[in-house]
Amino acid sequence: MVLAGRYEMGGNSFSGGMAHVYVCRDLILERIVAIKVMPGDGNQRRVRDEISALLTLRSKHVVQVYDVFALAESREDLAIVQEFIDGRDLFDATMFPENTKDYLKLIWQISSGIADIHKLGIIHRDIKPNNMKVDGEGVLKIFDFGLSRPDGDEASTVGFVGTRGFAAPELYAQHVNFTAAVDTFAFGATALFMAKRGLPAELTAQPPSFPQDNFQNNNFNLPVELVQILNACLNPDPAQRPAMAAVRDLIGKYLLSGRHKALVVFGNQASYLDLSSRSVSLKLPTMGEVEISYDGLNFSITSMSGDVFVNNRRAVVGYVLPGACVVALGAPAHGNRRQYITFDLSHPEIVL
Repeated sequence: MVLAGRYEMGGNSFSGGMAHVYVCRDLILERIVAIKVMPGDGNQRRVRDEISALLTLRSKHVVQVYDVFALAESREDLAIVQEFIDGRDLFDATMFPENTKDYLKLIWQISSGIADIHKLGIIHRDIKPNNMKVDGEGVLKIFDFGLSRPDGDEASTVGFVGTRGFAAPELYAQHVNFTAAVDTFAFGATALFMAKRGLPAELTAQPPSFPQDNFQNNNFNLPVELVQILNACLNPDPAQRPAMAAVRDLIGKYLLSGRHKALVVFGNQASYLDLSSRSVSLKLPTMGEVEISYDGLNFSITSMSGDVFVNNRRAVVGYVLPGACVVALGAPAHGNRRQYITFDLSHPEIVL
């Protein structure tokens, strides 16, 4: 059977929730696609939500939508043509990571996909392990936007809609205006599920509460800083949960430990800081002196004297330099007698 004159149905199909998914071949572009058929009766809002979300997303870690059409048999039923991911979802026992590096790579990809979703003002609202698959190249993709909502005034619901164990506590209220923090909670629950190979009882309660068996007692010897931000994702108060971009960036920093490089330029002299050359000292007599050092994760001020400013703010020992900044030696009152250091941090790519 050929749909819309170009999609040849294969033998595989899957049912889930209110939709049916068919694995088809695109006869024009000669590729395998997944066609998700959404029933029209009483579900037009969900259909529109899924289509609008997928059409606006372009992310390495979120499935792409290629086409949308109405079925000939029913003008109300819509078919959404999506990227086909031929892999296992994260509920499959074989997908549990065996070591810290693989675990960090996995949750970094999840956090990256969610951060990309949030950047466009979209709330997925059903983040969970079986809405994620890893393709043949090891790239994780988030899919199934049937519950998504645009962020803002439209983000509200009457009654519970979600998945027990991964739904944030605020979603259990009879009527709630939710935020992107519901996805952050679901990310935290998914990350804990992958670390513990199951969910603690507190998360499966209705509504859930912060689990005693959390990231503090983990199988992967996570750094304290990561434990803190992952635990914060499960905070019962949505206002206390971190932004997913911050979670992604912190996980990425640890994945790239020892691989960062910075260029420091003072006057006509350039210096590179990395694992092989960890520090540099720069001095302007009678004005100020500063030492910048790399510890494998951060570039920070490890010693200083006189007047030292970073982006026009007075510096202190221990200050972590941002990705790009200007360090000034000398107080503003000295005018053009001050001298400036430019600091630029490279961004190495995380290899999956």
